[in-house]
Amino acid sequence: MWKIFQEEFYKIASKKLVWIGLFCLLGFVTYRLAMVVDDYTMTAGQETIHGKEAIAKDQELTAQYAGPLTEEKVQTIYEKYGFFYLNRETGEQNGNYCSRFITEQMTNSKQLEEPTLEEIQFYQGSDWENNAAYLLEDGLRFDYVYGWDDLAETYGIMVIFGLSVIFMIGLSAVFSEEYSLKTADILLTTRRGKDGGIWMKAAAAFGFSLAIYFAVTVYVWAIYLKVFGIQGLDASSVMIGWGNRWGYCPDTVAGFLLYQFWLGLAGMILLTAVVLAASALCKNAFLAVVLSLTLYLIPVVWLKLIGPMRIFGYTVTKAVSHFMASMPVYLTMTWDFGFPAEQVMMHLAIALAVGVAGVGLGYWRYRGYQG
Repeated sequence: MWKIFQEEFYKIASKKLVWIGLFCLLGFVTYRLAMVVDDYTMTAGQETIHGKEAIAKDQELTAQYAGPLTEEKVQTIYEKYGFFYLNRETGEQNGNYCSRFITEQMTNSKQLEEPTLEEIQFYQGSDWENNAAYLLEDGLRFDYVYGWDDLAETYGIMVIFGLSVIFMIGLSAVFSEEYSLKTADILLTTRRGKDGGIWMKAAAAFGFSLAIYFAVTVYVWAIYLKVFGIQGLDASSVMIGWGNRWGYCPDTVAGFLLYQFWLGLAGMILLTAVVLAASALCKNAFLAVVLSLTLYLIPVVWLKLIGPMRIFGYTVTKAVSHFMASMPVYLTMTWDFGFPAEQVMMHLAIALAVGVAGVGLGYWRYRGYQG
């Protein structure tokens, strides 16, 4: 059985298109991070600093204010550094990470288009209560999280979607290729080929998905750690743009990144099961890719177009929407939707049921194939 697993794993891993896709994905992520570092600026006094030096300076400055965010700390930052703003004459950003945080989170700057320094003001009255007060009331731990904010976007969206496409292409041939090469007729005549061999094909597909997912995760996290270090991982997750205070969200930035990882892992496992079913249903790899991509995008069509029309009534629409939100394209993005913990667990349970059904369908369809 181990030899069959190795052979099937090698078949999947030998596809050049998969490695070209991975090279392009990791190359893009690396290039994007390099551009983020290159474009990074901060001002210290009258001097504008760029690149890694600016990141190090901002981290050093922010460390002085790390810890629980208080009104006194906000006032101190404002009195010392003022507001963060864009100089219209030079096109340069003026300020540092601390001043940028209080400007973006506690002032009217987001309500103005390219505001001047004179136009920026702290929120007042109900605007302050609705938009900024919670930052001082909920025990927010302040620290430098610029890099982790960017990682959450890069990893949680770009990397996950990129891997999804790569897996759909790489795994679609697991069963369908045996049909097109006419080898299924031979393999299914043997006892091992009709039972254990099928499970080894599925195991190789899952093994490949997990190996690539873990390897890519390690690489992406490693290059961000190399640039930004570990500072800010214990800061409050609501400090990053993707942290959600309405639904379930881990307390720290590190917890949030791990939450993204586990949701991504669940999504990749489910996607592998769905692609295996599509591969067993199609006579060639191209059709399997098309079917896999169609199944992957159906939840988007439902939640963006069909669901809002409620043509099937509220109850049915809600039930189907929960199902669609449990599919790979949305399951991996659960961290952005503000779902309560109970709903997240429900979606994971639905995903598990669909995954088991997908593997079972693939096994049943391929085992019963008659060319």
